[in-house]
Amino acid sequence: MNKDDIITINTDNGEVEASLISKFNIKGMGDYILYKIDDQIYGAKYEIEGDITKLITDLNDLEKDAINEVYSSLEVE
Repeated sequence: MNKDDIITINTDNGEVEASLISKFNIKGMGDYILYKIDDQIYGAKYEIEGDITKLITDLNDLEKDAINEVYSSLEVE
């Protein structure tokens, strides 16, 4: 894995490094990522505002289903 595959996420408890699995767009819904922290896979919507990328994890069922479909289509270790 190269350094471009690592993202830093700011949380209420400080910074966490995550492995970026995939960035993708779901037509009509927006931009999303799949990432891994400590062998746990997460999905989130992201929005870029200037130099800041905001992760949105409060997703509706349609978004969750779409992310799960993308995840299922990937060969993730």
